[in-house]
Amino acid sequence: MRRRLFLTGPMGCGKSTAIAQALGSQSQLGGGFFTRRSVDPDGHARSFFLETPDGKEKAVFLDVSQGHPVVHADVFSRLGARLLDDNTARFVILDEIGGIEVLCPAFMEALERLWQRNIPCIGVIKGQAPAAALIRALGLPEEYAKVAGNLRDFLENDPDTLVYHSEYFDETARNLAIQWCREYAYE
Repeated sequence: MRRRLFLTGPMGCGKSTAIAQALGSQSQLGGGFFTRRSVDPDGHARSFFLETPDGKEKAVFLDVSQGHPVVHADVFSRLGARLLDDNTARFVILDEIGGIEVLCPAFMEALERLWQRNIPCIGVIKGQAPAAALIRALGLPEEYAKVAGNLRDFLENDPDTLVYHSEYFDETARNLAIQWCREYAYE
């Protein structure tokens, strides 16, 4: 199993769920972050936030509760970059990358340092179609598409990385995550 495993596919197809289920309580041993959302009583997203694997730190990076998106990019330059630079973790969870954080130089520099450390990573990478939807929803600059595409290309062509494309929740994604966890995360 390659040192880095990333799942990609449409929103809601179970990528993050497969990783969370495979990691189970072992996620507490990892560094990095999960991307979570808070929802209103009707099930509509109110905000999106980074959360540490142990749940002790959270920070909202996108607030949509007022009907228009408010981006807090500083979350990536502060918390996101710090979590990637943590040298104490056995492995790193990156759930999810390829979003607005790619426009944050401090985060991208920390991500480059992470790749150079060769630490095992498991995560989700935003696919091209979800990235295009993000451009429309947030009015992101053209630079976003280029940087996000470069990140996807890097991971897909990296010999130490397996990027698995899923169009729906399938057992292969879950089994790959379990296999990766057996090799890198389980004690």
